[in-house]
Amino acid sequence: MTTVREFLNQADAALALSRLEAAGIKGILADQISLSVSGAGTPAIPIRLQVADEEAERAGRILKGEEGVEALPDDFVPPAPPPQTEADKPVKRSGKGAMAAFVGGGICAVVVLGVVILFAHVNFGYVLLIFVGGGLAGILVRAYYRGDASGSARYSQRTKL
Repeated sequence: MTTVREFLNQADAALALSRLEAAGIKGILADQISLSVSGAGTPAIPIRLQVADEEAERAGRILKGEEGVEALPDDFVPPAPPPQTEADKPVKRSGKGAMAAFVGGGICAVVVLGVVILFAHVNFGYVLLIFVGGGLAGILVRAYYRGDASGSARYSQRTKL
């Protein structure tokens, strides 16, 4: 392996390596872990970009800009993206019901555990804790049935049956 260039910056080294890989030259970045351990910008341990011995001369020309990917012509027009079908369009989700699910879940938890609250003589902190726990459970239930959490539409699948 031959070192074609040394870098004091991780980003510059990665960019140079990607330029070589785009031209079909495989390379490695040596000492990049040492630089991150010793501190970025430490001139004592530069990152070395290394390639196979037979590719070293060509890699040097590519990094100098003498060879490599050609610039796009002035009249270049990027290709149009393929048309979107109904299945490709993202599903719009709103967070409007999340607050209602939180409050509803909290109230349900307090009502269900109301008997315990009344007879145990608990203070307001415990009631608030039960409310918040129920609210979070309400949000999770809403996300499960609407498909917000996992990306699948369980709710819509069940209603279409």
